[in-house]
Amino acid sequence: MKNEIKNLSGNVTYKKVTVEDDLNTVFVHEGKLAIENLIEKAGLTEIEEVETVPLLNIPTEPIEEEKSESISQSVLKTVVNESEEEWDNKPRLEILHENKIRMRGKFNHYYVLGSVGQDMASLFVTLMVEELSSGRKERSKVDLYDRNQVDIFCQQVAGIFSQEQNEIESDLLKLTDLLEQYREKQLESTRSAFPYQKRKQHFPLPLDKQQQYIKFLSEENLMERIDGLIGKAGVVGEENTRRLLFVVASTYKMNTPLHGLVQGSSGSGKSHLINVIGSCFPPEDVITMTRVTSKSFYHYSKDELVDKLILIQDYDGLDEEAQYAFRELQTNGSVSSSTTYKDRYGNLMSAVKTVRSHFASLLATTKAEIYFDNMSRSMVIGVDESEGQTTRIIQHQNKKLTGEIDSQKENEAKKFLQNCIRLIKPMEVVNPYADKVALPFEAKMLRRLNSHYQAFVKQITILHQYQRKKDDRGRLIAQPMDLKIACDILFDAIMLKVDELDSSLRQFFDLMKKLIKEKWQSASDFTQRDVRLALNVSKTQCFRYFEQLELLEYIQRTGGYANRGFKYRVVYWDDMEKTREKIKGELQKQLVALGGLNDKEHQNPQVSKD
Repeated sequence: MKNEIKNLSGNVTYKKVTVEDDLNTVFVHEGKLAIENLIEKAGLTEIEEVETVPLLNIPTEPIEEEKSESISQSVLKTVVNESEEEWDNKPRLEILHENKIRMRGKFNHYYVLGSVGQDMASLFVTLMVEELSSGRKERSKVDLYDRNQVDIFCQQVAGIFSQEQNEIESDLLKLTDLLEQYREKQLESTRSAFPYQKRKQHFPLPLDKQQQYIKFLSEENLMERIDGLIGKAGVVGEENTRRLLFVVASTYKMNTPLHGLVQGSSGSGKSHLINVIGSCFPPEDVITMTRVTSKSFYHYSKDELVDKLILIQDYDGLDEEAQYAFRELQTNGSVSSSTTYKDRYGNLMSAVKTVRSHFASLLATTKAEIYFDNMSRSMVIGVDESEGQTTRIIQHQNKKLTGEIDSQKENEAKKFLQNCIRLIKPMEVVNPYADKVALPFEAKMLRRLNSHYQAFVKQITILHQYQRKKDDRGRLIAQPMDLKIACDILFDAIMLKVDELDSSLRQFFDLMKKLIKEKWQSASDFTQRDVRLALNVSKTQCFRYFEQLELLEYIQRTGGYANRGFKYRVVYWDDMEKTREKIKGELQKQLVALGGLNDKEHQNPQVSKD
């Protein structure tokens, strides 16, 4: 025993006495004097003197709350060289490194190994308990929110270390509270690590810089000037499309945000288009998503989707639940979910989590026709897939590689537009001409289309806020030119609402009709292979187009065999060009009747790319 004490305590003075009563019991109940009296009465039977070191201070008066301490606990305080007064009973976490956290308890060190789980409904950790006196360790995985697991773990540690179970339970409760605080801070830092969750601090522009951008926003032909900067930013061609997307995206801070659904075949440049448009807006306000899980929209913080521009590069990748949540965010401005979690005592609790939203969005898809609900909420825009556009893109790519196009100038154009948008403020708009322009009744979902058109006109006015007059209530007053600009830019999107074929299918069908008239007789039969080779379309894409056209009764199968190819014939030769000219003329007449538009504009409307 003497050698064991030496190993634990070092050099001290030892006096061996023989007493009838248990020393620990006497000390706890009667104090130090009682022990000294026992020693005097018993007498010394053996004395061994060695180099003396001061013993720890032992309180002269017993501490009431420590009356239940065991012998091992009293010895423990001595061997760790720390008194009752020195231990402040205020535990704290020590972050040894990212995967090891320590807390000093009353008699043990508690180590949390590995990462702390981010699931707020549980607190599952790998826990190591190290006894301060002996260095013995006990390891286990335990959910600190599960009362049964905590009880079992405390029983095991108490039995192994010969400690009181309630002391270990008290330490674990303190550890749980500290880990909760640590996890909350960790979650906040994790959110700030993601670009789409981080609202970067933006310092106000100097006054001289502001004047530069205000001057730009105050000049005539603003939309043409903005279009020129978008072209310099990296969008080739697509003049109407890029202007439309820019206006739609700029509504993210306004009272009536808009949404754009960019439709085109695979490899047509949809993602590139919306990415470049998105880069023209302040990066602190843009959220870019390449993949969206089914429940991800429910896990944003309360106001994380407020005043944002959301870009989704592949809307086809969203499952039905994610699409539903996104539609609710678009229409209702929030989504709510009922969740179940366990409190720290293991009790099941229910709570409702709500995520608010106010955002504009640009989505890319290859099959807009199947997203009927989304089409009704968004402006559908078709990508130009013509040979001429392909040639322009290739030339741009080649010029960039040869150094003829400076990437630095592209970035400057983007930053210029970003600062311009920062100076555009949300404002109320009064449109005295709102009832003077009627959209064509041939359009599908005309009610929602009209609301989109009116919101688009409003946004055109807001972009011209440094040029437009205000009424006595500080509201901007829309001008006839705003309606004309809106009609010019929106014309193709309006026609997509009139046409039952989507953009890429319409372009394919028009090319196929032209091919049949020029190369074959109009009444001739043809196969998919004939068309595929002539138009240079992939087999999969051609099959999909033929399937849709047959379903809509534009073409009809006339014979052939599956192994040799079926034969088809066009049975409905529609004339969409005639319909376009008719609707264009009607809109222009209404615009001219508003005043402020001259006959030259009426005769040569810049409505769309024909």
